[in-house]
Amino acid sequence: MTSEEALFATQGEDVLSGQLQHRFEQLPERGFLADARAARSATAAEVRELDLERLEMTQRQTRLEGEVISIDGRLVELDDKLYKSGAITTAREASALQEEIAHLRRRKDVLEGEVLELMENLEPTDEQLTELATLANHQDTVVAEAELALNQCETSVTDDLAQSSARRQEAVGELSLETLTRYEKSRAAFGSSAVVRFAGSDCKGCPLSMPAVEADRVRGLPAGTLADCLECGRIVAR
Repeated sequence: MTSEEALFATQGEDVLSGQLQHRFEQLPERGFLADARAARSATAAEVRELDLERLEMTQRQTRLEGEVISIDGRLVELDDKLYKSGAITTAREASALQEEIAHLRRRKDVLEGEVLELMENLEPTDEQLTELATLANHQDTVVAEAELALNQCETSVTDDLAQSSARRQEAVGELSLETLTRYEKSRAAFGSSAVVRFAGSDCKGCPLSMPAVEADRVRGLPAGTLADCLECGRIVAR
């Protein structure tokens, strides 16, 4: 491989490496994975919110049922006192107990109504949580598949980058330190067109035609010479 061929090969691998790196960073699979994870996170947030609502309802239900049990116990005590113990000796005492019993029963009816309402509200919440659990399982599968697809694509591009790097290293091995230094300096300024060919009477990197004097100078160089274009500053392969 001539120095000219090695230099163009090096530049070609640099261009390819840049394209591969851009491809790696812009893989559509990465976007698919991000979308899948976002959807899964949204479902998880919805589940947490519903779980909290359900917890609040069940805690309230437990408190209400506890109060109903307490009222039942008190009603038994009052019933025994009113009808069995013989402790009530006046109509006034009996009337007071009956009023308390009536009040407790009304309160019990209210509490039991609230418990029933809570149970009715829990049913659709549980159904929604079941649906979300099914959705979450599906989304977990989608995320796993997206992760696998991204991993495979990244591995493929990484392999291509490694192969390109190996080819570049081989080409660089054919270059002198001076030529490589010139190339790296030019590449920093001109990127993928750091090295261009001289064809006819023009440097292919110049935006306009080369001045006649400069064209004659380059044309007069031996074939294979790597010259500096005085017009644009690129390396010109004669």
